[in-house]
Amino acid sequence: MHVTGQVVNQGIVKLKEGSRVINAIEEAGGVTPQADLTKINLAYLLEDGMKLYVPSINDKQEEEYVSSSNTNRQSANSKQTLRININTATNEELQKLPGIGEAMASRIIIYRKENGKFTKIEDLKNVSGIGEAKFNNIKNYIYIK
Repeated sequence: MHVTGQVVNQGIVKLKEGSRVINAIEEAGGVTPQADLTKINLAYLLEDGMKLYVPSINDKQEEEYVSSSNTNRQSANSKQTLRININTATNEELQKLPGIGEAMASRIIIYRKENGKFTKIEDLKNVSGIGEAKFNNIKNYIYIK
């Protein structure tokens, strides 16, 4: 995990599987006085290879602060996203997937509530409105756990 921004010790930290943003911050020596923890989800579950940017109270733009690519931060309005667990994603998180709007995200959540967790990502095609083409557009951005 690469931790940057308003932490005491920026750089690579080693975390146990199942670690969260708060664990990465603690491993990086905690936050500086300029950190704004209200902008990030401290409970967000991390995966190997991710990058975390801890924002400053002076950061003006709303950003996504965890990324899994080589880019620094990704715009909150960007449809490019890190991988999303379709079994736990919120409506807002699902809308970050390419071609998924509020109505489709709601259908995914309703399907999940009525049928239980997805057992494989291809099960997403069982949701009304998700055909082969839409699935192919999002399959690289989703996973199940």
